[in-house]
Amino acid sequence: MRVVAFVGSPRKGGNSDQLTDAILAGAAEAGHETEKLYLCDYALTPIDAVYGAEENWTDPRQGPADELIERMVAADVVVLASPVYWFSVSGLMKLFIDRWALYQRDGRRLMDLMPGKRVAAALALADPEPGYLDMVLGPLQQAAKWLRMTWAGEVVATSVADPGDLAAQPGVLAAARELGRAL
Repeated sequence: MRVVAFVGSPRKGGNSDQLTDAILAGAAEAGHETEKLYLCDYALTPIDAVYGAEENWTDPRQGPADELIERMVAADVVVLASPVYWFSVSGLMKLFIDRWALYQRDGRRLMDLMPGKRVAAALALADPEPGYLDMVLGPLQQAAKWLRMTWAGEVVATSVADPGDLAAQPGVLAAARELGRAL
């Protein structure tokens, strides 16, 4: 099985990245092939206004997103890792997710290419306020549902702002590793 993780943090080595590493380590222990891609390494841009019938949806700037989405299509499991900023995933992750709506291959939309695949999330947030996490997970789970994917779970680190904060939460890293094994 192939597990591909997309890291939506511009801070390599940060908490989201560490959670991703733990998930991928668990997946590798279970014998799965893994890959990690940093969204900050790609020139993702906002979608231009799209009007009319779906078959006319195009955006000439889709290129970098298409490369990432092709990796997603080739995977059996997708991991979306992001810090939580102001009630949502990072802007990088949001740009990537927005691009899913425009993706087409041989006249087929992304939702036609993803059924049966699994998706998991790794989230790092500084504010453990009740209900805050639901505002982040809800849209991710809806995106997975729209793509007809199965939600495989999530691992969440709270009260983490600086890269070293996660080290004080070994249980979270162990949970991330276990999630990776279970994929």
